[in-house]
Amino acid sequence: MTIRDRSVTPEQVQSAVSKASTAWLSDRRPKKAAAERKRRHRALTQEEREAKALATATAKKRRADEREARELDRLLARIGYLSRRSQREAEAMLRVRVSWKSSAQPKVTAICPRNLYARMAPEVTERTKAALATRSRIAADGFKNIVLRKIPRGYGRKEQGTRAYEHGEAADLARYILREEALETGIVNRFSNILEYDGPNALYETDAFSVDDRRCAQIVAFWNALEAFEAEADADGNVYSHLILAMPHELSPEGRVKALEDFSFRLDALHLPFVASLHKPDAKGDVRNFHAHIIMSPRPFAIEGPFTWSFEAGKATELNSRAGYDWLRQQAAAAFNHALEKEGKPLRYTGIGQAKRGVPSTGETHDGPAKTARKRQQEADEAERKRLTNQLAAHVAAVMDRQACLGAEIQQILHPLVPSKPQPAISPALAALRKKFPNPLKLAGLSGLDLVPFTSADHASDDWFGPAYNLAVELRRGNWELVRDNGGQPELAVEKREEYQALCQAPALPDIVDEALREAHRRMVAERDWERRVRRDKERIRKQAVTWLRGAPVLLFDRDANVLPELRDRFPKHVMALDGVRQAMVDCHIAALELRRRPAAAATKRVPDVEATASEPGAALPPPAPQSPAVDDGVEHQLFDAVRQGLVKLPGKDLGRR
Repeated sequence: MTIRDRSVTPEQVQSAVSKASTAWLSDRRPKKAAAERKRRHRALTQEEREAKALATATAKKRRADEREARELDRLLARIGYLSRRSQREAEAMLRVRVSWKSSAQPKVTAICPRNLYARMAPEVTERTKAALATRSRIAADGFKNIVLRKIPRGYGRKEQGTRAYEHGEAADLARYILREEALETGIVNRFSNILEYDGPNALYETDAFSVDDRRCAQIVAFWNALEAFEAEADADGNVYSHLILAMPHELSPEGRVKALEDFSFRLDALHLPFVASLHKPDAKGDVRNFHAHIIMSPRPFAIEGPFTWSFEAGKATELNSRAGYDWLRQQAAAAFNHALEKEGKPLRYTGIGQAKRGVPSTGETHDGPAKTARKRQQEADEAERKRLTNQLAAHVAAVMDRQACLGAEIQQILHPLVPSKPQPAISPALAALRKKFPNPLKLAGLSGLDLVPFTSADHASDDWFGPAYNLAVELRRGNWELVRDNGGQPELAVEKREEYQALCQAPALPDIVDEALREAHRRMVAERDWERRVRRDKERIRKQAVTWLRGAPVLLFDRDANVLPELRDRFPKHVMALDGVRQAMVDCHIAALELRRRPAAAATKRVPDVEATASEPGAALPPPAPQSPAVDDGVEHQLFDAVRQGLVKLPGKDLGRR
């Protein structure tokens, strides 16, 4: 570990953290000796003792109120300090830089493997049930309460019934809440500020691991590094907190995304690390139980590079107090209300408890675990009863059909002159497949091994099993030409594929085809929305760049036709590649060179913005830049010719080379 680029020992880190935390403690006056207090108390009369007891109680209440007010003021001051801190102040603060060597980085190939799920599921499930046991309802004043549970975990003292902290616990919880099976589908369902997706600190793909694997490994590396730092710097302190936040079911999926993103942004404004995810309701629970899992730490941090972070010496310990918990509830209520207002919903949330608001409790009563289990068992028994009834009805219908067939055969035997229609022979392989899957709509488990015994004649006569398997495989591999969107619903587009006509004309699709069709439609819609958003962002960036370039002429390139260092952040390569930006840069630079060669009395006049001129009737675009300069024998003319020839006439010149 290093402090201000200086290697330090664990003892020096703990000493520095103790000195930095001293500023958060208030001075206390020394208490009087116990013997002196007892002597003075015995000398008092009964009336004086009662007056003293009343004064003591009043002073105690006043001190408690003042202590709570100071704690809240300190929390607000801390939040304001972290929000207004400049980059210079951040660099001047005491920080510890932690970095992972390439050989020691975690090798992670799955977000949540089966053994991790089996180990984490019971504990996290109980936490979630306890957090969502009280459902929020509209109170008498028209507000709904925030349902938030905060579970702090660390190396300090343990509450009764809780287990000791284990190494790797934070990373395991982060991987568990990010598993794909529990997340809401079709939306952005994961947020984190401990890694970057773009820029110099972003991860890159290697030969052995993909970008997703390295991001998962970086999340594991961050929480393991934080655990090691907390063990040395604050041995009895908090490592992380697990937040379980009930999301408004009245919001749309996109609204819940905006609400969680707003709440996460408030944590990021304090430079606190977090990983958040949106979970869908449990299959056996209430369909309204949309909720979010957030794992956060009170230790401010900063990203220094891939697998490299720096931690501050001081911690936002106020978030672990009652005032900090109330602040989290208020921030969640503000995020929910903002999202509800955007969608035009009249409902509003509040982070203030009903007791403080003077409103009677409206908590919804629950049956409890035992009664709920009995109800679920009754529902399961009723479903099994319906299944057996339907199965019996299907069996009776099959028996009646068989009797009708036997009657027809008997009539054929009694009247041999009536010709019978020849029945096509079924091959043993196709007959075995029909026996294995008696219901043609339930083909779950069908694989290529079942079609291996088929001959060419079997494939020609089979219009259901083989085409269903091949169509499901094509849809899973991303052949989106077979899918079209019909008013938000998936639909097959196989009119030109003769082998799939029987499936297309059937009243219902097999389960494997229907599942693959819905997944392909979801991915197609998601990619189409992503491409539309990318095009919109590119057009916005292009308009901003062209508007800026059509203002006052500015020199953009040096003698070697490279972008000037102070303008490289404004015009990176991907911005210069947009339509019209490259030519606008050339025109702006040429106009700036001409202005430099004119007399000093010629003043530049900034051209109005493109958007502003477009809104005025009769407004025209700014005049094009001149195509050639006047003849001049000075250095400016030589620079002008070099830039013009290098940027316009020479083929293959890289305008964005740095």
